[in-house]
Amino acid sequence: HTRSFAWFARASEPMAESSSSSSTRQYTGDETKKTVLGDGITMKRMIDDAIIGVLLEDDSDFVEDVALSNFKLVVGFASVGASVVSHVYPAAFPKNWHVLLLCCLWYFIGSGILQLLLSFVELESIVLLRYKEKRDRRPYGLNVSTHFPRYQDVFTLGVTPLPSGSLGLVSAPKFKPEQPEEGEPLASDDHTQVHWSVAELFDERGVFYEDKCMDMARAFLRKYHSESDRLAGGSGEGKKVQ
Repeated sequence: HTRSFAWFARASEPMAESSSSSSTRQYTGDETKKTVLGDGITMKRMIDDAIIGVLLEDDSDFVEDVALSNFKLVVGFASVGASVVSHVYPAAFPKNWHVLLLCCLWYFIGSGILQLLLSFVELESIVLLRYKEKRDRRPYGLNVSTHFPRYQDVFTLGVTPLPSGSLGLVSAPKFKPEQPEEGEPLASDDHTQVHWSVAELFDERGVFYEDKCMDMARAFLRKYHSESDRLAGGSGEGKKVQ
């Protein structure tokens, strides 16, 4: 069974007054950040952007690990560069057929590499991070992923370790979202994942409560680091996230 995406039909109270809020802070939505309820792609993108904003704040312990992104850029430019070779080769068709064939093969190989990375390596990752300062018992970085199935209201945020950085993502632990069954509470004992109802983050008009989303993301990160340090035998002090 899955949760139906009918929450917006019965939403009548502003989410700032939601009893499920973890704090007493009153939130107001940003009218400029508004979407059509039911447009899951746009809603996920807005939540993802807010989470990334928290992770890359100036006082965060993280910076983005761009090594894999740079590799993809090199492969992409090299693939497109094959067309330049086919144009400048000093021979007309059909004398240059072997060059055209090699250029086409090179392009499809490069495109295939990028597609394989997207489909089997990156999966639902939204950002790859590395710690500014290496700490004992902590991995090199983190892979932050999100999951928001179509026509459902449960958004899942998950964190998995990156032992050897973004270039080692292929061998790093994979994000496996655990979607709650219908009627089950969203709270979970798993410190690597958190489930939110999007009804907590959007009001009945589709206005996004960005500040609330960012506070919820900070709370999850504190819990993740506190539990990870405890399980690793560390000090148990969570990462400072303000």
